[in-house]
Amino acid sequence: MKKFQVVILALLVLLMATTGTGWANVSGESQLEKEMLDLVNAERAKVGLEPLIMNDDLVQLARMKSQDMIDKNYFSHTSPTYGDPFTMMKNYGIKYLAAGENLAGNSSIPGAHQSLMNSPGHRANILNPDFTHIGIGVVKGGPYGMMITQMFIKADGDLTNNKNIPEKMPEENNKPEENNKPKEENNQEKHVPGKENHGKSHEKIIIILNNKKIEFDVEPFINKANRVMVPLRFISEEMKYDVDWDGNQQEVCVKNSDKKISLWIGKPNIRINGLTLINDCSPELHNNRTMVPLRLIAELMDANVVWDSQLREVRISK
Repeated sequence: MKKFQVVILALLVLLMATTGTGWANVSGESQLEKEMLDLVNAERAKVGLEPLIMNDDLVQLARMKSQDMIDKNYFSHTSPTYGDPFTMMKNYGIKYLAAGENLAGNSSIPGAHQSLMNSPGHRANILNPDFTHIGIGVVKGGPYGMMITQMFIKADGDLTNNKNIPEKMPEENNKPEENNKPKEENNQEKHVPGKENHGKSHEKIIIILNNKKIEFDVEPFINKANRVMVPLRFISEEMKYDVDWDGNQQEVCVKNSDKKISLWIGKPNIRINGLTLINDCSPELHNNRTMVPLRLIAELMDANVVWDSQLREVRISK
Protein backbone atom coordinates (compact mmCIF):
# COMPACT_ATOMS: atom_id res chain seq x y z
CA MET A 1 0.00 0.00 0.00
CA LYS A 2 1.23 3.47 -0.77
CA LYS A 3 2.40 5.59 2.15
CA PHE A 4 -0.13 8.29 1.35
CA GLN A 5 -3.61 8.50 -0.03
CA VAL A 6 -5.37 11.29 -1.82
CA VAL A 7 -8.87 11.64 -3.20
CA ILE A 8 -10.76 14.37 -4.95
CA LEU A 9 -14.13 15.99 -4.99
CA ALA A 10 -14.49 18.74 -7.57
CA LEU A 11 -18.23 19.15 -7.58
CA LEU A 12 -19.59 22.66 -8.06
CA VAL A 13 -22.86 23.58 -6.40
CA LEU A 14 -25.26 26.51 -6.13
CA LEU A 15 -27.02 27.13 -2.84
CA MET A 16 -27.71 29.48 0.01
CA ALA A 17 -26.96 27.87 3.37
CA THR A 18 -29.10 29.20 6.16
CA THR A 19 -29.10 26.57 8.91
CA GLY A 20 -26.39 25.34 11.22
CA THR A 21 -25.37 22.93 13.93
CA GLY A 22 -22.86 22.71 16.76
CA TRP A 23 -19.13 23.16 16.30
CA ALA A 24 -16.70 20.63 17.74
CA ASN A 25 -13.58 22.05 19.37
CA VAL A 26 -10.76 20.43 17.38
CA SER A 27 -7.17 21.58 17.66
CA GLY A 28 -5.19 21.59 14.45
CA GLU A 29 -1.59 22.18 13.46
CA SER A 30 -1.79 25.87 12.61
CA GLN A 31 1.81 26.18 11.43
CA LEU A 32 1.43 23.20 9.12
CA GLU A 33 -1.86 24.59 7.84
CA LYS A 34 -0.14 27.88 7.05
CA GLU A 35 2.67 25.97 5.32
CA MET A 36 0.16 24.22 3.08
CA LEU A 37 -1.66 27.49 2.35
CA ASP A 38 1.64 29.00 1.18
CA LEU A 39 2.24 26.02 -1.10
CA VAL A 40 -1.27 26.25 -2.56
CA ASN A 41 -1.02 29.98 -3.21
CA ALA A 42 2.45 29.61 -4.71
CA GLU A 43 0.97 27.21 -7.27
CA ARG A 44 -1.83 29.65 -8.03
CA ALA A 45 0.64 32.51 -8.44
CA LYS A 46 2.55 30.51 -11.05
CA VAL A 47 -0.49 30.54 -13.32
CA GLY A 48 -1.58 34.09 -12.55
CA LEU A 49 -4.43 33.31 -10.14
CA GLU A 50 -5.41 35.28 -7.06
CA PRO A 51 -4.36 33.75 -3.73
CA LEU A 52 -6.96 31.93 -1.67
CA ILE A 53 -7.97 33.55 1.61
CA MET A 54 -7.87 31.34 4.69
CA ASN A 55 -11.24 31.45 6.45
CA ASP A 56 -11.42 30.56 10.15
CA ASP A 57 -14.79 28.81 9.92
CA LEU A 58 -13.64 26.68 6.99
CA VAL A 59 -10.45 25.85 8.89
CA GLN A 60 -12.48 24.60 11.84
CA LEU A 61 -14.71 22.49 9.57
CA ALA A 62 -11.65 21.05 7.83
CA ARG A 63 -10.11 20.17 11.21
CA MET A 64 -13.34 18.53 12.30
CA LYS A 65 -13.38 16.42 9.14
CA SER A 66 -9.74 15.38 9.57
CA GLN A 67 -10.31 14.47 13.22
CA ASP A 68 -13.45 12.54 12.31
CA MET A 69 -11.53 10.44 9.77
CA ILE A 70 -8.96 9.60 12.44
CA ASP A 71 -11.52 8.84 15.15
CA LYS A 72 -13.76 6.69 12.95
CA ASN A 73 -11.04 5.10 10.83
CA TYR A 74 -12.25 6.01 7.35
CA PHE A 75 -10.94 7.93 4.35
CA SER A 76 -13.80 9.33 2.33
CA HIS A 77 -15.58 12.51 1.32
CA THR A 78 -18.74 11.17 2.94
CA SER A 79 -18.43 11.30 6.72
CA PRO A 80 -20.58 9.05 8.93
CA THR A 81 -20.82 12.05 11.26
CA TYR A 82 -21.22 15.07 8.97
CA GLY A 83 -22.33 13.67 5.60
CA ASP A 84 -20.71 14.94 2.40
CA PRO A 85 -18.73 18.21 2.50
CA PHE A 86 -21.55 20.24 0.97
CA THR A 87 -24.03 19.03 3.57
CA MET A 88 -21.46 19.77 6.26
CA MET A 89 -20.88 23.32 5.02
CA LYS A 90 -24.60 23.96 4.77
CA ASN A 91 -25.26 22.66 8.27
CA TYR A 92 -22.60 24.99 9.66
CA GLY A 93 -23.90 28.09 7.91
CA ILE A 94 -21.23 28.48 5.23
CA LYS A 95 -22.60 30.39 2.24
CA TYR A 96 -21.02 29.63 -1.12
CA LEU A 97 -21.61 29.57 -4.85
CA ALA A 98 -19.13 26.79 -5.58
CA ALA A 99 -17.28 24.36 -3.35
CA GLY A 100 -14.81 21.50 -3.43
CA GLU A 101 -12.80 19.28 -1.12
CA ASN A 102 -9.41 17.56 -1.24
CA LEU A 103 -8.33 14.93 1.28
CA ALA A 104 -4.84 13.60 1.95
CA GLY A 105 -3.11 11.32 4.39
CA ASN A 106 0.66 11.80 4.60
CA SER A 107 3.53 12.17 7.03
CA SER A 108 4.60 15.57 5.63
CA ILE A 109 2.98 18.69 4.20
CA PRO A 110 5.28 18.92 1.15
CA GLY A 111 4.63 15.25 0.41
CA ALA A 112 0.87 15.68 0.66
CA HIS A 113 0.95 18.81 -1.48
CA GLN A 114 3.06 17.20 -4.18
CA SER A 115 0.79 14.16 -4.36
CA LEU A 116 -2.23 16.44 -4.76
CA MET A 117 -0.55 18.47 -7.50
CA ASN A 118 0.44 15.28 -9.33
CA SER A 119 -3.23 14.29 -9.64
CA PRO A 120 -5.20 16.18 -12.33
CA GLY A 121 -8.38 16.22 -10.28
CA HIS A 122 -6.78 17.50 -7.09
CA ARG A 123 -4.77 20.02 -9.06
CA ALA A 124 -8.00 21.29 -10.63
CA ASN A 125 -9.37 22.21 -7.21
CA ILE A 126 -6.17 23.95 -6.15
CA LEU A 127 -6.01 25.92 -9.41
CA ASN A 128 -9.72 26.58 -9.79
CA PRO A 129 -9.99 30.29 -10.70
CA ASP A 130 -13.50 30.52 -9.22
CA PHE A 131 -12.51 29.63 -5.67
CA THR A 132 -11.86 32.56 -3.31
CA HIS A 133 -11.46 31.02 0.16
CA ILE A 134 -9.98 27.90 1.68
CA GLY A 135 -9.96 26.08 4.98
CA ILE A 136 -7.11 23.68 5.72
CA GLY A 137 -7.35 21.26 8.61
CA VAL A 138 -4.22 19.32 9.59
CA VAL A 139 -4.63 16.88 12.48
CA LYS A 140 -1.92 14.47 13.58
CA GLY A 141 -2.89 10.82 13.86
CA GLY A 142 -4.27 8.03 11.72
CA PRO A 143 -2.41 5.44 9.67
CA TYR A 144 -0.48 8.01 7.58
CA GLY A 145 0.77 10.27 10.36
CA MET A 146 -1.51 13.20 9.52
CA MET A 147 -4.95 13.63 8.03
CA ILE A 148 -5.36 16.72 5.89
CA THR A 149 -8.58 18.28 4.62
CA GLN A 150 -8.76 21.19 2.18
CA MET A 151 -12.17 22.87 1.78
CA PHE A 152 -12.53 25.34 -1.09
CA ILE A 153 -15.37 27.75 -1.76
CA LYS A 154 -16.38 30.61 -3.99
CA ALA A 155 -17.88 32.85 -1.33
CA ASP A 156 -21.48 33.98 -1.60
CA GLY A 157 -21.28 37.49 -0.15
CA ASP A 158 -19.35 38.29 3.00
CA LEU A 159 -18.20 35.38 5.14
CA THR A 160 -19.01 35.85 8.79
CA ASN A 161 -18.38 33.90 11.95
CA ASN A 162 -21.18 31.36 12.22
CA LYS A 163 -20.35 29.91 15.64
CA ASN A 164 -23.39 31.28 17.44
CA ILE A 165 -25.48 28.27 16.45
CA PRO A 166 -26.85 25.32 18.48
CA GLU A 167 -24.47 22.84 20.08
CA LYS A 168 -26.44 19.68 19.17
CA MET A 169 -25.27 17.47 16.34
CA PRO A 170 -27.94 15.70 14.25
CA GLU A 171 -28.28 12.04 15.16
CA GLU A 172 -29.69 9.07 13.20
CA ASN A 173 -26.87 8.73 10.64
CA ASN A 174 -26.12 12.40 11.33
CA LYS A 175 -28.76 13.67 8.96
CA PRO A 176 -30.95 16.59 10.04
CA GLU A 177 -34.34 15.69 11.45
CA GLU A 178 -37.28 16.11 9.11
CA ASN A 179 -38.05 19.66 10.25
CA ASN A 180 -34.45 20.71 9.62
CA LYS A 181 -34.27 19.48 6.04
CA PRO A 182 -33.83 22.07 3.28
CA LYS A 183 -37.15 23.61 2.29
CA GLU A 184 -38.27 24.97 -1.05
CA GLU A 185 -38.19 28.75 -1.21
CA ASN A 186 -40.37 31.09 -3.26
CA ASN A 187 -42.17 28.00 -4.61
CA GLN A 188 -39.06 27.10 -6.59
CA GLU A 189 -37.27 23.82 -6.04
CA LYS A 190 -33.65 24.36 -5.02
CA HIS A 191 -31.42 22.42 -7.39
CA VAL A 192 -28.55 21.45 -5.12
CA PRO A 193 -26.29 18.48 -6.00
CA GLY A 194 -26.98 15.64 -3.62
CA LYS A 195 -30.14 17.41 -2.45
CA GLU A 196 -32.63 17.01 -5.30
CA ASN A 197 -35.66 15.02 -4.28
CA HIS A 198 -36.12 12.02 -6.57
CA GLY A 199 -39.80 11.86 -5.67
CA LYS A 200 -40.41 15.42 -6.87
CA SER A 201 -37.83 16.01 -9.57
CA HIS A 202 -38.28 14.37 -12.98
CA GLU A 203 -36.23 16.73 -15.11
CA LYS A 204 -33.71 15.05 -17.36
CA ILE A 205 -30.14 14.83 -16.12
CA ILE A 206 -27.47 15.40 -18.77
CA ILE A 207 -24.22 13.43 -18.55
CA ILE A 208 -21.19 14.68 -20.50
CA LEU A 209 -18.05 12.54 -20.50
CA ASN A 210 -14.86 14.04 -21.95
CA ASN A 211 -16.95 16.66 -23.81
CA LYS A 212 -19.26 13.99 -25.28
CA LYS A 213 -22.95 13.97 -24.39
CA ILE A 214 -24.05 10.46 -23.46
CA GLU A 215 -27.41 9.03 -24.49
CA PHE A 216 -29.06 6.41 -22.30
CA ASP A 217 -31.79 3.85 -22.90
CA VAL A 218 -32.52 3.98 -19.16
CA GLU A 219 -32.17 7.59 -18.04
CA PRO A 220 -30.06 8.63 -15.03
CA PHE A 221 -32.07 9.73 -12.02
CA ILE A 222 -31.68 11.01 -8.48
CA ASN A 223 -32.49 8.34 -5.92
CA LYS A 224 -33.96 8.63 -2.44
CA ALA A 225 -30.46 9.09 -1.00
CA ASN A 226 -30.19 12.14 -3.30
CA ARG A 227 -27.48 10.71 -5.54
CA VAL A 228 -27.28 10.67 -9.33
CA MET A 229 -27.63 7.06 -10.46
CA VAL A 230 -26.51 5.76 -13.87
CA PRO A 231 -26.70 2.33 -15.54
CA LEU A 232 -23.79 0.05 -14.70
CA ARG A 233 -23.24 -0.36 -18.45
CA PHE A 234 -22.20 3.32 -18.63
CA ILE A 235 -19.32 2.61 -16.23
CA SER A 236 -18.03 -0.21 -18.43
CA GLU A 237 -18.86 0.88 -21.98
CA GLU A 238 -18.31 4.63 -21.74
CA MET A 239 -15.90 5.10 -18.83
CA LYS A 240 -13.97 1.96 -19.90
CA TYR A 241 -13.60 0.40 -16.46
CA ASP A 242 -13.73 -3.35 -15.94
CA VAL A 243 -17.04 -4.32 -14.36
CA ASP A 244 -18.09 -7.62 -12.78
CA TRP A 245 -21.57 -8.53 -11.56
CA ASP A 246 -22.22 -11.34 -9.07
CA GLY A 247 -25.93 -12.07 -9.21
CA ASN A 248 -25.85 -14.44 -6.24
CA GLN A 249 -24.21 -11.91 -3.92
CA GLN A 250 -25.75 -8.93 -5.77
CA GLU A 251 -22.27 -7.44 -5.84
CA VAL A 252 -21.00 -4.83 -8.28
CA CYS A 253 -17.24 -4.72 -8.78
CA VAL A 254 -15.55 -1.87 -10.69
CA LYS A 255 -11.80 -2.01 -11.23
CA ASN A 256 -8.81 -0.79 -13.18
CA SER A 257 -5.11 -1.52 -12.89
CA ASP A 258 -4.79 0.38 -9.60
CA LYS A 259 -8.10 0.09 -7.81
CA LYS A 260 -10.91 -2.36 -7.11
CA ILE A 261 -14.25 -1.13 -5.75
CA SER A 262 -17.03 -3.43 -4.58
CA LEU A 263 -20.60 -2.39 -3.74
CA TRP A 264 -23.70 -4.41 -2.92
CA ILE A 265 -27.33 -3.75 -3.79
CA GLY A 266 -29.21 -2.63 -0.71
CA LYS A 267 -26.15 -2.61 1.54
CA PRO A 268 -24.26 0.47 2.83
CA ASN A 269 -20.83 -1.17 2.60
CA ILE A 270 -18.18 -0.27 0.06
CA ARG A 271 -14.84 -2.05 -0.26
CA ILE A 272 -11.89 -0.21 -1.79
CA ASN A 273 -8.76 -2.31 -2.38
CA GLY A 274 -9.78 -4.57 0.49
CA LEU A 275 -10.65 -1.77 2.93
CA THR A 276 -14.34 -1.81 3.91
CA LEU A 277 -16.07 1.50 4.63
CA ILE A 278 -19.63 2.69 5.16
CA ASN A 279 -21.26 4.48 2.24
CA ASP A 280 -24.51 6.47 2.16
CA CYS A 281 -25.64 5.12 -1.21
CA SER A 282 -25.74 1.61 -2.69
CA PRO A 283 -26.52 0.24 -6.16
CA GLU A 284 -30.17 -0.47 -6.89
CA LEU A 285 -32.37 -2.08 -9.52
CA HIS A 286 -34.39 0.31 -11.68
CA ASN A 287 -36.35 -0.62 -14.82
CA ASN A 288 -34.57 -4.00 -14.84
CA ARG A 289 -31.16 -2.32 -14.86
CA THR A 290 -28.48 -2.16 -12.22
CA MET A 291 -27.96 1.51 -11.38
CA VAL A 292 -24.88 2.76 -9.54
CA PRO A 293 -23.94 6.08 -7.86
CA LEU A 294 -22.08 8.05 -10.53
CA ARG A 295 -20.17 10.57 -8.44
CA LEU A 296 -18.94 8.01 -5.93
CA ILE A 297 -17.50 5.65 -8.53
CA ALA A 298 -16.12 8.36 -10.82
CA GLU A 299 -14.27 10.16 -8.03
CA LEU A 300 -12.90 6.97 -6.50
CA MET A 301 -11.52 6.18 -9.96
CA ASP A 302 -9.82 9.63 -9.96
CA ALA A 303 -12.11 11.21 -12.52
CA ASN A 304 -13.04 14.88 -12.18
CA VAL A 305 -16.77 15.53 -11.68
CA VAL A 306 -18.50 18.90 -12.00
CA TRP A 307 -22.23 19.44 -11.42
CA ASP A 308 -24.14 22.37 -12.90
CA SER A 309 -27.30 22.62 -10.83
CA GLN A 310 -29.05 25.08 -13.14
CA LEU A 311 -28.52 22.98 -16.27
CA ARG A 312 -28.85 19.70 -14.32
CA GLU A 313 -25.68 18.65 -16.07
CA VAL A 314 -22.85 16.41 -14.88
CA ARG A 315 -19.49 16.85 -16.60
CA ILE A 316 -16.88 14.14 -16.16
CA SER A 317 -13.28 14.21 -17.33
CA LYS A 318 -10.76 11.41 -16.95
